[in-house]
Amino acid sequence: MAVVFRRSGGREEVLMIERAERVGDPWSGQVAFPGGKVEAFDGSFEEAAARETEEEVGIRLGASSFLGYMSSVKARTRDITVVPCVFELTEDATPTLSGEVVSTFWLPLAELLSGESRSVYSPERGDMTGFPSFVYEGHVIWGLTERILSAIVGDAAGG
Repeated sequence: MAVVFRRSGGREEVLMIERAERVGDPWSGQVAFPGGKVEAFDGSFEEAAARETEEEVGIRLGASSFLGYMSSVKARTRDITVVPCVFELTEDATPTLSGEVVSTFWLPLAELLSGESRSVYSPERGDMTGFPSFVYEGHVIWGLTERILSAIVGDAAGG
């Protein structure tokens, strides 16, 4: 998974995607970071994140933009562990959509730091209620993505 930062207009932003609706995809339609599964031919988590980001949103992440890894995060509902790979765009890049992604947006970190975007999300499934979330311009960000963003905000706030 790629956590892609950029500085725009004096503010720090992180790239978010909205996943396409797909049968059998447990994260179908959700807001997420670009990136995905590590394949046998990937030499590292960094390579997998960069490859998947280019496939999903057409942004090529060079080795010079790789800042490092965040702590791994285990999904609560699946036996999946994610290693967030942090990148910073060093030049302008415009995302292009693929069949896996229906939209992209840049989320300002200041929006998260203010605390005003904090919410609680209840999915439309009877077995799941009351998850911490962020809401930004109508996008609900919850689950694993919310946990990673909360770690980033905690780090940025000195927490």
